[in-house]
This record gives sequence, structure tokens and C-alpha cells, in this order.
Amino acid sequence: MLAISTSWNYQPQSDLKAWLSSVKDLGFDGLEINYSFSREHLKELPALLKQFKLKVVSIHNFCPLPDDAPSPRHASNYYRISALDEEERQKAVLWTKKTIDTAQQFDAQVVVIHAGTVELDEDERFPKFFQLYREGKKDSKEFKEERERILHQRKLYISGHLEALNRSFEEIMHYAEKNKIKIGLESRYYPTEIPNFEEVDYFLNQFYKQGMFYWHDVGHAEINERLGIYSHKKILEKYQDKMIGVHLHGMDGRYDHKAPFMGDFDLGKYLQYFKAPVIKVVETHQSLPEEMKEAVCKLICY
Repeated sequence: MLAISTSWNYQPQSDLKAWLSSVKDLGFDGLEINYSFSREHLKELPALLKQFKLKVVSIHNFCPLPDDAPSPRHASNYYRISALDEEERQKAVLWTKKTIDTAQQFDAQVVVIHAGTVELDEDERFPKFFQLYREGKKDSKEFKEERERILHQRKLYISGHLEALNRSFEEIMHYAEKNKIKIGLESRYYPTEIPNFEEVDYFLNQFYKQGMFYWHDVGHAEINERLGIYSHKKILEKYQDKMIGVHLHGMDGRYDHKAPFMGDFDLGKYLQYFKAPVIKVVETHQSLPEEMKEAVCKLICY
């Protein structure tokens, strides 16, 4: 089965039936419902799934999106289960449980989770660091010093967030296990996000028996290799036996979520790690149907 995320060319005001028709025409037979999916479309979806013979394979936290208060952050990190602020942490756990309910409603196998970030008093997107990378200076002394500074700051402040995450996952995994839903812990993009290479092991050692697995994102892993933080191949080799799913997309420079095989990233050399029963979800944003059709053909033929 090959699935596509509702991140592709979807808007809450979209004609859902027309969108699903285009998905089916491209050759997909599964969906990942992500955080941008509207409450109205959640109500419409069950009947349309039967019509188009599509299956929901995964739900990306949070779904439905929290509506109890505004958030300045990206929707996928609306609330953080790693938050040091206890009120926010509890809200994150609450809305993750609601996402587990959504997964159960659609008979999805897994909920994909972002585990948060180490909170620093600076822009978490690290504009200077990425600007140096874009300028082709990744081998320069300045770039390496900035990378080490960021990673050192991460190490200094990670402990409180790991404690918060342990409390959050104790609740989440108990609820997920009770409802027979698995949790996919997703690899992350920015250097202070959680988990890093070693922390995947830390969490799986604690919660694997309750149904926590590793969820690989090819773009997130690739940018960490390009930044000199960890090896894309090594993380796949280490966690392939506990991998439940993968987000597939293309990449160009530091920008991911292109159509698979588009850009300067050789996706093909990693496809050997994503054989069944790994759930394969194409997670692109805006891309042409022609690009997606070509990508689907390659992925199905692999």
C-alpha cells in the first residue's frame, strides 16, 4: 500500500471529493490525515473513503487541530508534549489523546507524533546557521563553531524536556495501548528538536512494549546529514527493525517536501529500508500532479 498525506495540495476549503478523486487517479490507495484537515472534512470522509476504496493508514498529531486557544506555532507543534510549562504539556497530552480517538475512528494503525524541542532564548529555526549552509560554507570554521554552539546549548537544557516527555508519554502510551493504536515517534528537522539520533533509542527502550515505534522522515534525516549532525544511513540501519512508517518526499538544498525523486536528494538509495510492513506515506506540499504521477510509478515499481 502507498499512501499520501493530506499535506499535498489540500486546503480546508478544498472540495474533498475532488481532492480524493485526484489522489485515487494518481495511484494511491491510502491516506495519512494530518493536522491541516478540517473538522468538517473529518465528518465527510467516512462515506467518501468507501466510494473511492481508500484506507486511512495513519493520523498525524494533532487531528483535529486544537481549538481551545490560539497558538503562534506551526500547527504540528500547536502544543508541545515536551513543554516545561505544565499547563501546555497537559493540553498537548489531551489533544494527542483526541488524535488517538481519531485514529480509532478511522481504523488507522498509527499516530505520528512530534516530540517537541529544547527551548532556547533564540530563534529555533537558527537563521544564521542555515544561512551559512545556503552560502555553501558548511566546511567553514564559522559554520562548525555555530553547529557546536547549538548542540552544546541543546545538551545543557535537554534534561527538563526529557522529564516532561517521560510524563507525557506515560499517559499517551497508556491511552494508545488501551485503544490499540501504535505511536510513531518521528525523526525531526531542526537541531534542537527531539528526538535526536540517540534519543530515539532512549524512548523506544522505555515504550516499545506499549506500542511506540520509530517513524522515519527522509527529508529530516537527510538535512541532519547535510548539516553534519548524524548519518542518514546509520539511523536507518539502527532503527529499521523498530520502524513502523516513513514519510517520503524529495529535497533540494535545505528544502524538503518536494515530490519524491525531485531535487538533489537520491531517494532511491534508501528505498531498500522501507519494504513491507513499513507504512509508506508520500508527504509533499505543493507539487504538480504530473510530478506526483511519475513518483508514484517509481515507488510502486520499486
